[in-house]
Order: sequence, then structure tokens, then C-alpha cells
Amino acid sequence: MELLNEKSEKLATRRTYKLLKAGLFHLLMEMPFEKISLTEICTRSLVPRSTFYRYFEDKHDLLCYCFQIFFDEANLEEDVLYLRNVDSMKEFLWKILRIMEQNRAAIYKIYETNKDGAFMEIFRDFLVQLLTEKLMVSEAKGCRLKISPSVLTYLLADLYISIAKCYLESDSSCDMEEFVQNVCLFADKDFFI
Repeated sequence: MELLNEKSEKLATRRTYKLLKAGLFHLLMEMPFEKISLTEICTRSLVPRSTFYRYFEDKHDLLCYCFQIFFDEANLEEDVLYLRNVDSMKEFLWKILRIMEQNRAAIYKIYETNKDGAFMEIFRDFLVQLLTEKLMVSEAKGCRLKISPSVLTYLLADLYISIAKCYLESDSSCDMEEFVQNVCLFADKDFFI
């Protein structure tokens, strides 16, 4: 009986996370993050406020959880995450763009609704933190940098955001494969024929 209760609790927890994530994403398509209230998230998710607080401190915590899930699903290794060479850059781009392409309309709507607000700054801060944590793991394994870790993480975070913005805002004449090729040519400083 105890095993059945444990399975039910795990299922309820996964369902709650999924409902809150979906509720937040739907609201992000309609209004900027800073205008979304916790009450609206709970109402849209059909999750009581008291239950929300069992899982998250506030709406920022929920948003960061959603970002973490996105990057966990991408399954980016350290070499790929730090774009050590052209092959790792291609792998990074393919993984991220495939996820974006699966939900392109929703991601584009969220981006358009939130591109001038707090959402983008929160996303950037999240990326810097994620990259810093990954870098600490790499350094513990003996990886050494030529540049300051904070310079690397901030520049990479901005690069990732710029690539995503460029992809979302690019005209439809550029498919995913051509886009990846263009970014790699740019990284190689191979601009002209």
C-alpha cells in the first residue's frame, strides 16, 4: 500500500509541475511576465495557491524551473555548451533549434510578448548562472580558461540569446540547416566569397 501511495504522490507532483509550466507558458503568450500575477498562474493551471507554494517560492522560481527543463531536454554536454569548435557549435545549434522548432509558434509568441520586459533579463541571468555552474564542474575536472569566467559566461549567454532572437526573427527563406551553416560561417569569420 505504501508503494502505491508513493507512486500516486510522484504522479501528482509531475502533474502539478506540468500544469504550472503549461499555465505560465499560456499566460506568457498573452502578456509580459511582469504583469502576470501568481493568482493568474494558479487559476490558469487549476492549481491552488497553497499547492504552488509547496513547489515554488514565486513566479520567478517557476520561470527558472521552466528554463531548466528546456536546457535539460536539450541535453547539452560541456563541450557543446561552450562551443569549443565548429562541430560543437553545430551540435549546440541543432539541439536548441530542434526544440525551438517543435514549439516555434508558441516560443515566437512568448518572445514577441516579452522581448522588451523582465523576461529576457531573467532568461539572461538564468543562462549566466547555468553556464557558471557548468564551468565550475569543468574547472574541477581540470579545464582552465584563458579569459575570465564571468566574461565567458556573460558573452556566451548574450550569444545564445542573440542566436535565438535571430532565428525567431529571420525570414522563412532560411531553413534550419541554412541558418546553422550561416551561424558557423559567422563564427569562423567567413563572411565574404
